[in-house]
Amino acid sequence: MRRLPLLATTGLAMSALAGAASASPGQDYTLYCMGCHGAEAQGVPGRIPALAGTLARFMSNSEGRNYVLRVPGAANSALSDARLAAVLNWLTERYGAADAPHPAPFTEEEVARARRVPLADVQAARREVVRKLAASGAAPAADY
Repeated sequence: MRRLPLLATTGLAMSALAGAASASPGQDYTLYCMGCHGAEAQGVPGRIPALAGTLARFMSNSEGRNYVLRVPGAANSALSDARLAAVLNWLTERYGAADAPHPAPFTEEEVARARRVPLADVQAARREVVRKLAASGAAPAADY
């Protein structure tokens, strides 16, 4: 077995990190989100919420936007605030519901403010947001 010198392996690792730092939102989704939410953002029924067709609906009001940024996957993401905003905005472009209005994009500042405050009860928060969304039109499922 041939071994690379430490300097070479360190250089390879640094190169990989530099590539990740300049990843596109689609690449970031693949690297950080797809493992749970799936290749087409469909989630896993009963376990992992779908993002396709629902994310834009949550982004249509302040409570929904706050919820999205505080769920564990977003709040604890290794992505920077700017890159998380970019991934979420990319998802609404790629997988938005045809009958949902196009929401205002997330900003880095909005992500930074919200994601640092964890949700005490994710399911209860989701049900409340969905209840409010349902009162104003189409809403995602209260449970996933």
